[in-house]
Amino acid sequence: MTRALRLATADHGDRMDLLGTAGDRPLREVLASCEVWLLDPLDEELLDRPWSDFAADIRLRPELPPQTPLFAPPGFAAPAAPTSLAKPPAENDNGGVEAATEPEQAQHPDRITDAEAVRLAYYPQIERVASLLRSRLPVLVISEKLIVTHLWEEMVTLAECRGIRLDDDSTEGEGGGRSSGDPVGDMNGAPMNTRQRRLARLRAQLEELKEGDVIVLTHLDLLAGSADIGRHAEARELVELLYAFPDQLVLAFADPTLPLPDVLAERFSARVTLSGLPPKVKTPESAETLLGAALVTREEAETFEGFQPREFYKHVAGMNPVRLRQAMRYAHEKHRTQPKRATQQDLRETLLTFKAQQSSHFEVPNVTLHDIGGYDEVKDEIRQTLAIISGAQSLPDDMEEVRSELVPRGIIFYGPPGTGKTLFAKAIANGMNATIQVVSGPEVTDMYVGESERKVREIFASARRSAPSVIVFDEIDAITMERSNRPDGGSRAGNSVVAQILTEMDGFRPEVPMLVIGTTNRIDIIDKALLRPSRFRSIAISLPDVTARRAILRHHAGRYHISLDDEVLELIAEATAGRNGDELRSLMRDAFVGRHMHGIEPDARRLGWLVGRLQQGRLEMISERR
Repeated sequence: MTRALRLATADHGDRMDLLGTAGDRPLREVLASCEVWLLDPLDEELLDRPWSDFAADIRLRPELPPQTPLFAPPGFAAPAAPTSLAKPPAENDNGGVEAATEPEQAQHPDRITDAEAVRLAYYPQIERVASLLRSRLPVLVISEKLIVTHLWEEMVTLAECRGIRLDDDSTEGEGGGRSSGDPVGDMNGAPMNTRQRRLARLRAQLEELKEGDVIVLTHLDLLAGSADIGRHAEARELVELLYAFPDQLVLAFADPTLPLPDVLAERFSARVTLSGLPPKVKTPESAETLLGAALVTREEAETFEGFQPREFYKHVAGMNPVRLRQAMRYAHEKHRTQPKRATQQDLRETLLTFKAQQSSHFEVPNVTLHDIGGYDEVKDEIRQTLAIISGAQSLPDDMEEVRSELVPRGIIFYGPPGTGKTLFAKAIANGMNATIQVVSGPEVTDMYVGESERKVREIFASARRSAPSVIVFDEIDAITMERSNRPDGGSRAGNSVVAQILTEMDGFRPEVPMLVIGTTNRIDIIDKALLRPSRFRSIAISLPDVTARRAILRHHAGRYHISLDDEVLELIAEATAGRNGDELRSLMRDAFVGRHMHGIEPDARRLGWLVGRLQQGRLEMISERR
């Protein structure tokens, strides 16, 4: 039976070594290999059990709340305090060792508005855009629509310009600007749709623009209509209109998931992209501050015991500032009235739930590596990958280049059907405290040109907003087959999807924890560009051997409360050679159904009959193929 084991270690190197430890090593040997503390007392008799018998939760000591009791392993001397701590650990009344870390001092604001949060998070980019506007250079800003209103107002104010917003339907422009009347018909009196009316208004504004004015297009992407200007007359008219007034100052915004025609984007002298959140923020009026301190109010921080701004960042790095404030208001409201003070873990789980609620495609995984029987080598490889992802987040700022090289972008699990490839993907997401989005490869393909690439962009954009996140492309071979030089349209469409996935993966930010996982039965047909080590790491999930079958059967017997003695377990494991994990699970499931639905006890005879039925089904399938 698997036992929970909570450990604390002083540095990331020891944590990575522990996560990568082979499962057959005795616990005593593992604990002696590095400086490690126990978070719970442990019986000495358990030290001789193999490491694989324990579900290890390994924390970093500096990240633990103050006064956390730490215990030396039984029979071991208490490890010395790491040099990075301010004072050595002191013994407590229970014979353990108290954590010596001081609580992280942070100046949280008493209150913060969404507009203030946007200004704090993106001040360097806002100042850059303002500088470009002061130089009379048109700017295109790529950002999520939720923050556009706060952005353009700050940018125009800082540039000391007067903003004239096209999308304002009032007769008075915002920011002290003006707005022309709203035309309702064209020159022949025919009624115009919304886009045509806005284009007519834009023409009037461009013609009347004065010195010091800037036209603000908060939805340039919607106004353009499509990346293919040949499909929309309004898009062609917009391009023609903006180029007809090359000296007029324009500030435009577009969402990263909605493509613009290249000819339209090139009208702007500069392009600024805003994505995710920085770990630290600074404005001319304030000193450099951790994001988790600057954008979280004092009351919200006090709701969660031992709130750590530095640790908080990796759970919100992919959000925009407005979404972050919404998440913290949600978490605060959920936990503030509880009788027991909420913890950091409560905050992490609440943030995870909040992010998953933003889209029906996301879920919070509940599968762990300990829920998957066997495959010890695969699990060790996954633990090492998770350790790299976790450790890379804490590298110094001057190691930015190394961080981007360390963090893996993707994993491809390949092997026969039913071997648990998707389960492994969910276990990885669970280990990252991440949301997961499972996408079937064929779901991405679309008959219309450009639609498949758009779906890929939207999937990755949603995952970035919900980071830490994992995207699982089930049957990834359906959309990533090796690119062809043939000139037919179908091949060109397939090539574009592969190119779009490569572009999205190459644009990963190391501080935004994201992972792409593909599952396939046909790795031989996947494009070789995706199989480079810097993009996808290939891990084989083969049919389970007898040791793995034994572990899988034992695991599912426990889940379905089926009693298996060692002799029967060994016989079934030997008799099911060549079977996958799903078929082994079906044996225990059918035994459970027989007991509770038909009153048939799952004894050795019944289990033998179920194995025989499974074998008979295989023989019938082979016979039909012949």
